Amino acid sequence: STTHPSCRDYREDSVAWAKDLNKGGMFDSYDFVNLEAGDEEMSEENENEGFVEFKVTLRAKEDGNGSVAGRETVISERSRFLRDPADGSWSYASGDVRSDVAGLEDTKLNA
Repeated sequence: STTHPSCRDYREDSVAWAKDLNKGGMFDSYDFVNLEAGDEEMSEENENEGFVEFKVTLRAKEDGNGSVAGRETVISERSRFLRDPADGSWSYASGDVRSDVAGLEDTKLNA
């Protein structure tokens, strides 16, 4: 698995996990535009912990009244990864998700 068992979103059943992520077809409302991965940053306290900043740009599809169609939104996440010292593999453990949507810039979206 690529998700660490300590992650609140971890599921043994990866199909159920994927369905849970796509609650209400949220991914159907956007087109993927771009993904940027930032530099890796190692923890100063733990050699088996690291961080990567990701930014994804999504473009809203037609919403019925056209008010948000075509509008782009940037979602950023500072992801935390843990390394298994036994085999050296890295797993996603958690992350702070934020958006550039007006009024939400300083809000952690996955709190």
